[in-house]
Amino acid sequence: MKGFTLVELLVVLAIIGVLATVVTLVINPLELMKRSRDSNRLKDLENLSQATNISLQEGSLSSSSIASVLCKTSGSYPCVGSSNTGNRLTDGNGWVKTDLASQNSITVPTLPVDPVNDSNYHYTYCADNDLYELNTTLESDQFRAKMFSDGGDSIDQYEVGSNLNLIANSGGSCEY
Repeated sequence: MKGFTLVELLVVLAIIGVLATVVTLVINPLELMKRSRDSNRLKDLENLSQATNISLQEGSLSSSSIASVLCKTSGSYPCVGSSNTGNRLTDGNGWVKTDLASQNSITVPTLPVDPVNDSNYHYTYCADNDLYELNTTLESDQFRAKMFSDGGDSIDQYEVGSNLNLIANSGGSCEY
């Protein structure tokens, strides 16, 4: 009768275990998931920033007050919003207070929300005077360095907008 001995089977299983461990450590699926979520966050904030800039340009051409463009619901400053409220309306009544629905140059069907969208990982919005800021927290090791080099005042947030000092833990126009 031909077959494998117990020692041979144990050696093969040990080799498979070592290879599986090495592959898991090299690939690191949790870090890949974090990178994927961070890529979505970066893309969402860039798209929102571009749409907000276009709204400002179109608003200034139509002689609307900038306050009614950036803070449509209140018309006064500062105005704030957060994606963890769940309101995705683009008419200025969502978590971004800029009216993105009435733009002629770009279409934003719904406001994006953070892939996790909880108290730690969400998007924030603030507008004051004719300036705005959008923030999020990045979680992957690869993208976390962007929070230090984005030019903003917070090393714990990735910031985009026309003034990266509006949203602050203390001292900014919009405190959270």
